[in-house]
Amino acid sequence: MWPVIDPAPAIEARTPEVFSAQAPPPRAEQLSRAAATTPGPNESQKAIASWLAAFSPASLLPRFEPARTPEAPAPPATVMPPAAIEPPDAPVVPVVSLSAVAVAPAAHVASVAPITPPVPVVPPAPPIEVEEIAQEIAIPAAAVLPVAVPVPVAPFVPRPLDPPAAQSREDRTAPTPLPVLVKPSFAAYREGEAKMSTPQDFVPFPSHAEPAQSAVVLPIVRSGREAMTSEPSVAPLERLLRLAASRGATALFICSGSKPSVRLDGDVQFLDGTAALSAQEIESLLRGVTPESAADAGGIGSIEWVWELADLGSVRCSTFHDQRGPGAVFRIVPVRPQSAAQLGLSREIQALVGEAEGLVLVSGPRASGKSTLISSMVDLINRTRRDYVITFESEVNVVHERHGAFISQREAHGGSDEVAAAARAALREHPDVLVIDDLLRTPALMSVALDAAAGGQQVIGSVPAHHATGAVERLIDLYPPEHRRQVQLSLAQNLRGVVSQVLLRKSGGGRVAAREILLNTPMVSGILAEGRMAHLPRAIEGGRQSGMVPLNDALVAFVQSGAVDVREAYRRSVDRAGLLDLLKRQGIDTSFVERLA
Repeated sequence: MWPVIDPAPAIEARTPEVFSAQAPPPRAEQLSRAAATTPGPNESQKAIASWLAAFSPASLLPRFEPARTPEAPAPPATVMPPAAIEPPDAPVVPVVSLSAVAVAPAAHVASVAPITPPVPVVPPAPPIEVEEIAQEIAIPAAAVLPVAVPVPVAPFVPRPLDPPAAQSREDRTAPTPLPVLVKPSFAAYREGEAKMSTPQDFVPFPSHAEPAQSAVVLPIVRSGREAMTSEPSVAPLERLLRLAASRGATALFICSGSKPSVRLDGDVQFLDGTAALSAQEIESLLRGVTPESAADAGGIGSIEWVWELADLGSVRCSTFHDQRGPGAVFRIVPVRPQSAAQLGLSREIQALVGEAEGLVLVSGPRASGKSTLISSMVDLINRTRRDYVITFESEVNVVHERHGAFISQREAHGGSDEVAAAARAALREHPDVLVIDDLLRTPALMSVALDAAAGGQQVIGSVPAHHATGAVERLIDLYPPEHRRQVQLSLAQNLRGVVSQVLLRKSGGGRVAAREILLNTPMVSGILAEGRMAHLPRAIEGGRQSGMVPLNDALVAFVQSGAVDVREAYRRSVDRAGLLDLLKRQGIDTSFVERLA
């Protein structure tokens, strides 16, 4: 709806020259003239035309007078005719709807010609100097260059970084200063010469620029035991291991609040020249050598891994945590196996190793050197034969390099069924020699060994027992009673011999092995087939001429040579009554027994 508006004031008339020079006549005047020529009086339309003339855009625009010279007088003011101005006694225009205008006759609308609204002439603005604007504009320090402005970027030229070792600790730890932009001028922005406070030029993509010289990548130091070998922590522990190996030790023990200890000739004793280690020192030593895969958030617990050291061999590492704090045990494994000459293997033992088929057993108590003896047998095969050898070991300690035989060493993990399945699968590879070290403890694996020996392959295995007779009895006892007869017959046919050894401390230091040898002679084969295992010791004593050696004979021989003290021989003997009788017959004093009683 149109609002009710008071009559507009009178508008000063302008000369036709002014409008002709500036713009066409206003739209309101044309409408008034068109309304005047319209046939028939229409007071309503006249009132609307008068109202539009008063509030037309042309009437509200500023008036521009033509430039006058001093010689030309100003044109007289012309007053518009009264018809173009709203009469003084014009009544108040009522509210008129849009439909009132739309219902006008078509002839009236067609008589109105299109009128172009006047365009005011705006005088041109004076030119603005760029330098003045640049002085007035304050550009912040962190302003970003417009995208349209090209920024000169120096071409990337790679240069090698200095190695971390050549830098000082301060250079590696000091943080790299962040680049700070210098406040540039407006002209500098236009030319793309914005500079940073650092020597490098500003680069819109820092990842494509040349890395700073001080940006050295340092290893991440993990908490707990994840930090790997660092020079300050590895050197002391490696020094301790090499010192222990130089003394002939086979193991190193470290514990909180105690001096490092070593196992030397079977005994645990303090390592000379060392001081007690605190819990913090042991944690520092272990943190330097513990692998990342064994790291966890619960501190140092029970972890096992292998540490390879040059010129020393493999070190089996085991950590623990007791009431005093953290600790560890390091078992030193020799680099290469000991030869048959170094171990002093007799001709009878070497002959057993040279057998083309059959079962050869190695027995002895705990920590009696069974694995060392088997390793020496494999080394003898490697140097004298051209066979395919497969070994199954609980831990691969000594690695055999290839000389004459092809040797595949495999660690057996899992339960007895898994190990037996792996050994049976290895038989499909048609090996000439199958070695089962410290694993003949289940009927399934023993059956694999007996089947391989019956199939024409040589099998070497170890059994924990104190003497040769005990090794045979233990194998038979693995089976239930209904299957023992079959096992006895299989042993009588396929067993080639049993070597049982025990280690003794020598009088001058070191250790020596006393070995008992059981060979499968016809007498021994009959005893095995009939199951009369109690007669095996007598068969060994009666078979000295065949190359068999009772354990007491080996002990008395070391006592007679002076290599072993008689008390040490008595302590390691299984048949002590037989040993004393044999010592008396050899004229050796046995009065120490009375003092021990």
